[in-house]
Amino acid sequence: MSEGKRVYRSALRAEQAQRTRAAVLDAAGRCFVDKGYAGTTMRDVADAAGVSVQTVFGQGSKASLLLACVDRAVVGDDEQAPLLAREGIVRLISSPGRAEKLRLLRETALRFVPQTGPMLKVFADAASVDPEIAAAFAEYGRRRYQDYRALVESFSPWLREGLDVDRATDIFWAVFDHAASDTLIDARGWTLEEYCDWLVDSVERLLLR
Repeated sequence: MSEGKRVYRSALRAEQAQRTRAAVLDAAGRCFVDKGYAGTTMRDVADAAGVSVQTVFGQGSKASLLLACVDRAVVGDDEQAPLLAREGIVRLISSPGRAEKLRLLRETALRFVPQTGPMLKVFADAASVDPEIAAAFAEYGRRRYQDYRALVESFSPWLREGLDVDRATDIFWAVFDHAASDTLIDARGWTLEEYCDWLVDSVERLLLR
């Protein structure tokens, strides 16, 4: 067998494995949101993905599937680049103007809230009953705080008098938790656009001069 054929077949197997993993994670995400973490079985995921249960287990435990689904929801795809390296976030942080940063903040929220909100609710619920997931949820909270700090720090030229980056980040981290969007959109019936308008208005009122 030639080296070229081996490389081709290896690449093909890798592509097939990637497609299988994506299909399993797509199905797992739907099941977790529809049934909850506790209510989802590996058989449910297999049926939704159209694969065998063994194939699902080949992608990891139920807990690891949830964590992978959370990562996908937070960044929007299967790539390994961290959130702060994503193009939209880089544009938001690096933009030099106050008004443009707020516009980009709203644009970012419009994109991220629908893709992260449902999965983060599942994540939080699972963390309340599963110690392994609770530890991962705590680590996610620490990473989220650091991401928020980088965002808030980019607004530092306009922070209210007496408000430093650390305190401003504490406020942002507490107020704009996923529970806020869940409450206002799902429980109170706000539209996504109304929530994102409120977020930007609240950032201006609470943090900026």
